Amino acid sequence: MSSNAQGFEETRWQKEPKIVIAFDIGTTYAAVALAHLYKGGKQTIHRVTTWPGQENQYEQSKIPSEIFYDKDGRARAFGAEVGAYENQDKAEEEGWFLAKHWKLHLHPPSMTSESNLTLDELPPGVSIPQIYADFMRYLYQQTRAYFHSRIVDGERTWNSLKKSTEFVLAHPNGWGWNEQNFLRVAAVSAGLVSSAEEAAKKILFVSEAEASIHFVTINADFGKQLKRNLKVAVCDAGGSTVDTTLYTVDKVSPLYLQEKRASACVQAGAIFINRLAKEHFKSKFADEEDREDFVADALKSFETDAKRSFGGPEEDKTVAVGGVRFSNAQLGVRRGHMTLKGSLIQQFFDPCIDQIISSVNDQIRGVDVDFLLLVGGFGESPYLRNRIRTGAETRGISVTIANGPTAKAVADGAVVWSIKGAVTARATRFAYGNEITVSAEPMEGEKIGRTVVAGPSGPRIEGGWSEIVAANTVIEDKHETSEPFWVLYSTSHPDLSLFEETIYSYEGSESPPPMFMRDNYGNLKPGFRKLCDIHVDLSKMRGGLVSEVGPHGRYWILHFNTILTFGGTEIRAAVTWKEKNKTMRSKAILVSSEFA
Repeated sequence: MSSNAQGFEETRWQKEPKIVIAFDIGTTYAAVALAHLYKGGKQTIHRVTTWPGQENQYEQSKIPSEIFYDKDGRARAFGAEVGAYENQDKAEEEGWFLAKHWKLHLHPPSMTSESNLTLDELPPGVSIPQIYADFMRYLYQQTRAYFHSRIVDGERTWNSLKKSTEFVLAHPNGWGWNEQNFLRVAAVSAGLVSSAEEAAKKILFVSEAEASIHFVTINADFGKQLKRNLKVAVCDAGGSTVDTTLYTVDKVSPLYLQEKRASACVQAGAIFINRLAKEHFKSKFADEEDREDFVADALKSFETDAKRSFGGPEEDKTVAVGGVRFSNAQLGVRRGHMTLKGSLIQQFFDPCIDQIISSVNDQIRGVDVDFLLLVGGFGESPYLRNRIRTGAETRGISVTIANGPTAKAVADGAVVWSIKGAVTARATRFAYGNEITVSAEPMEGEKIGRTVVAGPSGPRIEGGWSEIVAANTVIEDKHETSEPFWVLYSTSHPDLSLFEETIYSYEGSESPPPMFMRDNYGNLKPGFRKLCDIHVDLSKMRGGLVSEVGPHGRYWILHFNTILTFGGTEIRAAVTWKEKNKTMRSKAILVSSEFA
């Protein structure tokens, strides 16, 4: 057993053996945790702590989310290896390109529209799908090596359980079905699973906040505080996103949690502090011949020391720049060190922290919250902790920090989630619906000026919005929403092929949403977004055809229902129909139009 193993359940595993591997791929850092489950064995988390390039950093559980690519678009170095001197030299000599902060390219419009997000350029000829596949493949290979060396009879056990291995991918609260589908495709390309069919079964998803609440609940000290109706807010402050979710304890043993309202996700992570600091250093060294080196030195020192230890404006910090032989009185540099006033550092922090506190306040307003759990790499910031403790809505609430570094919370918690699954109800972040035609009568309001078309029941207007489920609706994880459909045929032996229906989301601020999802020219209105297509194979339903007689003679009609599940960590679809008074059921396929 590895030295960093942590048990998370007193009862021993009694089901079939399997391996669970959780990836937490953050904007700045990544981590992997796993569990080897076998009959009679302890339920234990193992954190991957041996990574190339970090041999001298004992039990370091996270690596930078960075990749060096050469001019031909081939990955040459990953994670901590990127910072190795030999790779830095090769990169300069051979013209390698650094891919970093690439996770931001996957953020949906709902996360990027309000934050004025600036994206780092990708290496020439290298796409986001390739980067994710390359990085996942690297994580998988290193996880396999770790398992082989740290688990008793590791290589044989790995090979024997490879077909039953499950993967859990954690992602921000603001990501949805399209981003999840992208990750599934990347997982196939990376070799985690062999096909899309296998990925649908073995690639699971959990939000970073939900993984974090599972991590915290296995903490013995916090576990003692759990009781029914306890209100717990989780704030996961990471590299780019800060996710906040409010939970209610519905049951203690076994533990059941329910989301109280739609979770929040803001772009206010630690990288935005770095960017403000970098702008300051660029201005500071603007006239220096070695300004690029000075900026790089100062920023690295700020990130690794000053930023992490900063507690408030009364604390001045020093950063290293230029080496011990460099002094410049005009720049305030003495023997390679420069002092930053606490009030200046505060200016780097406050724009992000103000956003975080506003988001947390929105989540907990009007609710008597018992605990606020602060996790994530940025969550370890003393200044962030102090500001949250003294915030307007958070004042008086017990702000709790999990024992040990919280940067590993998501990967560990994702493993626990896959096994215990304590959250039984979640709140929709957006409204979901489909496109319909609307009756033209009465002709008023939004209907005026739109094209009217003839319909069987009278004049209709296309481009209407039909809501399936409203935003901020708390739905149990297994609750199914049924939408009826029918198709008419002129023959008793029709060609039953593929039926397609498009699901849209409304991510705008109007409540209720507009009557029409399209403008007068047929374009999607702001706030509406195509989510996915439902593909239903009608060929299985021939027994459901029913003969009827109408004004124009005999026709055949096929009734069926699409079944959608919105309360889980991902949207799922199925279809039901009747055959001789018996309800039949089959899977439906969700197809993404994005990231193709």
